[in-house]
Amino acid sequence: MPQSAQSPASMGPKASEKIPMLNNIAPSIFVPLQDDFLTIEPPRDRIERLKRILQTIDCQREGVKENLLYMFEREKKRIVLEATEIEEAQGLPDINPGLAPSEVDEIIANMEAPAMPGRDYNVRDMPRPGPAPVPPNASLRDKTVMELLNMVERGLTELEGFEKHMAGIKDRYLICLEQEMARVDDAGKRPEERSGIRRF
Repeated sequence: MPQSAQSPASMGPKASEKIPMLNNIAPSIFVPLQDDFLTIEPPRDRIERLKRILQTIDCQREGVKENLLYMFEREKKRIVLEATEIEEAQGLPDINPGLAPSEVDEIIANMEAPAMPGRDYNVRDMPRPGPAPVPPNASLRDKTVMELLNMVERGLTELEGFEKHMAGIKDRYLICLEQEMARVDDAGKRPEERSGIRRF
């Protein structure tokens, strides 16, 4: 029997439980069934079958995206909780200013400098940075921030890759559906009136 869709957030760990590190996103592919295979009527023809496949692709895509977002949100929570526990045990660190006053003045001066004539300052393509290595001598807070940034970059990469993968699958079945509908439409036409579309 199909189970009702349940938000992954409702199945999250309790505050007292230690969250394991996210090492594998493969479980994200498992989503609740939308139909009862024991009672659902089989498709009448290829067109209905292809339409059902397309509906299943959309449901699967949304379910996996929800699972991925939950996994990365859970990993973010783990990183923050782990850093909080360490900081509570070690005590609050001394906070050093990010920039020296002389560096701030230099940055402001560069921002106020006039633009070079003829130079195009528009950024049209911003390459996505790869995972940044965490320096061994980084403070706990700096390390935590870098881990969070790397986790966000990984999440975006995984989500975009999954979207591209599912879009390719959906496009293939859309082509199949269009060709099957054209084939059925051609069935009642004379040979010279047919579209000539071959089955995919």
